[in-house]
Amino acid sequence: MEEIILKYTSGEATLEETNAALEAAGINLRLDPGKNELTEAEIAETVAGETPAEANGMGLLDTGTGCLDKVLVVDGKLVDNDVGEMYALCIIGGKVYHVNGDTLVE
Repeated sequence: MEEIILKYTSGEATLEETNAALEAAGINLRLDPGKNELTEAEIAETVAGETPAEANGMGLLDTGTGCLDKVLVVDGKLVDNDVGEMYALCIIGGKVYHVNGDTLVE
């Protein structure tokens, strides 16, 4: 699943291609065009950076609930989101970072 979503967040696959790949892999997760679609402009403006603190743009937040939430990241921090102590991942610009509270970490 991670490889499929990474391709989507890096712009290598469209939402439709991503959903088809998830289905073909037998994964019961689909991206909702109205809720968590990343536009071409958002993908183009997103930078994952070499470190989590350099991540900026739109990503997908995975909190283990069976859906991915679209989130804004500025300088490695989630804007308007805080996962507290919960295990979470942020998939942004073709990279995956763990999330501690509102901060992306290795």
